[in-house]
Amino acid sequence: MKPYVTTFNHIKERNCILSSALLCSDEMSHDNHFTLGELLDRPLQRTDLGKEIGSINYVKKSPRYFIKTKALQDYSFLPIFNGESTECVLPSSFTEDYDLRAGDIIISKDSNIGETVILDKDYPDYMLSGALYKLPLKNRQRYYILAFMKHPYFKQQLDRMVPKGATLKHAGTKFLDCKIPFPGFNKETIINYVSSVTKRIIDIEIEIKRRNSRIDEVIDFELNNNQSIAYEYKFKHATFNTIKSKSRLDTGIYSDTFQHISFIINNYLGGAFSLDPDNLKSGSTPKVRIIDSSPQKGGYRWITPTHCSDIGYIQTYESIAMPTRNNLETDAALLINRTSRGGKGEYVGIATFYDYKTYGKGHHNQGIYRITGYDRRMLVFITCFMNTAMMRKYCSALCVGSKMKEIKSEQFLSIPIPMFPDEILDTVYDLFYTDDFDNNVESILSTQLDKLGLFNLSTAKDTLTHHLNSLLDKIIKGLEIETL
Repeated sequence: MKPYVTTFNHIKERNCILSSALLCSDEMSHDNHFTLGELLDRPLQRTDLGKEIGSINYVKKSPRYFIKTKALQDYSFLPIFNGESTECVLPSSFTEDYDLRAGDIIISKDSNIGETVILDKDYPDYMLSGALYKLPLKNRQRYYILAFMKHPYFKQQLDRMVPKGATLKHAGTKFLDCKIPFPGFNKETIINYVSSVTKRIIDIEIEIKRRNSRIDEVIDFELNNNQSIAYEYKFKHATFNTIKSKSRLDTGIYSDTFQHISFIINNYLGGAFSLDPDNLKSGSTPKVRIIDSSPQKGGYRWITPTHCSDIGYIQTYESIAMPTRNNLETDAALLINRTSRGGKGEYVGIATFYDYKTYGKGHHNQGIYRITGYDRRMLVFITCFMNTAMMRKYCSALCVGSKMKEIKSEQFLSIPIPMFPDEILDTVYDLFYTDDFDNNVESILSTQLDKLGLFNLSTAKDTLTHHLNSLLDKIIKGLEIETL
């Protein structure tokens, strides 16, 4: 980028600000653009903004939910709903005015400012926090506009408009002044193509959610419908001898939930097994290292808990260059053993399948244990099993720690894993992984998504996202674009 030199008049126009960041100009090489505010169907109104109801209205169980800014993440076009991003609220505090529908676009004005998502379905039982706007954007170009709102160019503009120094950024409605570039030639063709690629990425994310639910259903059905009738579950309160043998005073492993899940797994007709200690290894963070987010820089694939999705694949890219030896040289199941996410331990024990063919040589830190020594099908099954809703409750009860939840190696080794028959293992594998798939843009745009495994859908999304961003880069620079 060429050095930018400002002028006295430019400083005066910006209310005499002296911040270099706020005086920067954007990199667009043409004037063919509109501001986001100009592209809305109508002016933004106060009623488009969510509402703060106060934590006093948060409850453990309710049919009504409150969406926080953490539901909007840069790696997803769809909202991420989990224990961190939503809260159950008292029905009396719920506001029904928002009428959240499929296709609505939501943007954050606070915290992760400018982050945007689109709703995949109607959410009548959800309301927005006071940090979120529902944009009145229903026109036929909304997928094109959404693509640019997810592109770094949009957020860089907003960052330059918002003063630094605050612990929590507040953008107000400055996002309305961000520019959305448009192509200067073959306008309709290019807009339609960008829109179709964007829509395809969204469809992939929807299919990923469906696949994950289906895997959960298969595992849950097999376990619960093949129980030995020789034993019946009965909850037992912890005795002094039990507590002494476990050397733990916390109530998690003595709870009804933990005992019931343990019983279901151990009472499975096919039996259960525990991980071999020789197959479970810890990671490390090299003292000398260079970490980079650019794939062109080379190095090993760098894996920490923050890089891993909740359902079995790596969702963000970083590489690590180091003088020491790396620890990922083959397929593996990676288990998150410590994290500060959440507060109840539901994110400890989440598994990721490390597909060596896709990711190449890698290295993971000490927040992750790796499982090797099993065949590919079993590694996929362990990954899927650990990510089921049932095992999230189990690991939440098993973990230790107050601020930083953790599952130690001996606790991982104590987890019973059901010994499913080959046909169920094959079903889970096929739902998660497709062996023969050509991961290129043309194939992704033409292949039926329900033919792909969950993992392949994630890699297809990465490929298509990279393709989309390269298209938008060319539009910003006013370059020609070839559509497929």
